[in-house]
Amino acid sequence: MTLEGKVALVTGAGRNIGRATVLELARRGADVVVNTRSNRDEAEAVAAEAEALGVKALPVLADVGDQQQVNAMVDKALAQFGKIDILINNAGLRERAPILEMTLDQWRAVLAVNLDGPFFTCQAVIPSMIENGWGRIINVSGLQAFKGRAEWAHVSASKMGALGLTRALSAELAEHGILVNHIVPGAYDTTPAHAQSTQATRTNEQRAAGIPVGRLGYPEELAKTCAFLASDDASFITGQTIHVNGGALAY
Repeated sequence: MTLEGKVALVTGAGRNIGRATVLELARRGADVVVNTRSNRDEAEAVAAEAEALGVKALPVLADVGDQQQVNAMVDKALAQFGKIDILINNAGLRERAPILEMTLDQWRAVLAVNLDGPFFTCQAVIPSMIENGWGRIINVSGLQAFKGRAEWAHVSASKMGALGLTRALSAELAEHGILVNHIVPGAYDTTPAHAQSTQATRTNEQRAAGIPVGRLGYPEELAKTCAFLASDDASFITGQTIHVNGGALAY
């Protein structure tokens, strides 16, 4: 599943799943654009890790909920690499808010990142993909797109919206050689190895309760799914929802 010669943009790539995805794509030969909203140190650190794997990497700060910032990020990436073949919409915002206490600003802040963000990034990169007759768009969502959760109305609404965007674009863009899919992670262990403790272990065990495989996921597992969907080995897969959550939402 080589990705040599490809250029990938990963949003929310400073840590955890985003970082793991950048590094997995880099291991397979893709040059990478590493996006974070405001933490330049994280973006540059991940970019350096990718470059150590033998590819080119561009760290870029941009709030995906701001269309102007997204367009500027993509322009910068195109100026350096000449194209964008793979888009991983990983950036996400989650926060609790009871529906009767939720402010309009809270509602819009979550939708801006989780729904407007994928729309802005897709609209910005699709021309490059159409020009080259090849593209992969992968939207990373969450269980809240399928399973309601108290005090997360804005999160669930935005994630379900991103799922609809995935399905619509898969139908619209297939004729251009662009495949669009949706990944649903569940509970993941994102505790750094140096920060492991008895309390962290106990918390992870509690979070794993109810997951059929009996444990939390690891960022690398989702990253490998992204790499597969981004490869030519997935050339007949589009408009699909792939659950990478240990059976937490089994049909």
